[in-house]
Amino acid sequence: MLDASQAWKRRPSEIRGYQRAYYMTTEDGDYLRIDYNMREKRVRLYVEIESEGGNAYYAIITNGKITAEKSVSTGRSFSFADKFREQAHLFATIPNREVYRLINLNYGIKKGKAADEKQKSEKEKLIKETKRRYFKKEFYDAEGDQEDDRGKLFRRITLLDLIDFLIGIMISGSAFLYFKYNFLAMGVTAAFFGIIIGFVDMFFRDRSPMFTKVVFFTVGGAVSYIYGYFL
Repeated sequence: MLDASQAWKRRPSEIRGYQRAYYMTTEDGDYLRIDYNMREKRVRLYVEIESEGGNAYYAIITNGKITAEKSVSTGRSFSFADKFREQAHLFATIPNREVYRLINLNYGIKKGKAADEKQKSEKEKLIKETKRRYFKKEFYDAEGDQEDDRGKLFRRITLLDLIDFLIGIMISGSAFLYFKYNFLAMGVTAAFFGIIIGFVDMFFRDRSPMFTKVVFFTVGGAVSYIYGYFL
């Protein structure tokens, strides 16, 4: 079976009455396609069978019920259920839950337990990789548990982080002096610096942001702003 995440492709539908379409070519050379209209709760299943010389068939499902079946090649309109049942295991892999629900299990198109477990496993893997990519180990370890020894947090501060701290303090202090001892200006500057330095770490330095540094400037800036506002 083809992997759904790699086999199905999506594009705008050129068929009147439909919004978008998913399509794929199987290992046997068959062409499958699903056009859908979410607003009208309608899907159009299409199969083009290579072993039959490219004979094509389509079925329309509206509000969960089959409302039309037709052979594109002969123009005949009668039951072609077996053509879609043969491809049910592939139609079931469509990577869109809402479209899958519109099919409403017609032609035996349903997700198996293995498919659901695979989708869940891939989702958990993506979440874990995202956490590892953007969160430092002092907040997230290999099992996803929080670090209990807070002392390790500070031992992980690098020279680059210390330089960032000094730069942030100097910029915030300069804003405070430039605007004549204005806590509002210092608060906004510090908070803005905290956010920016986090993005710099992630997207320019290609490293996980040091959350102690980000929190220090954003929270410190917020406190300064509130103090200046009510002073």
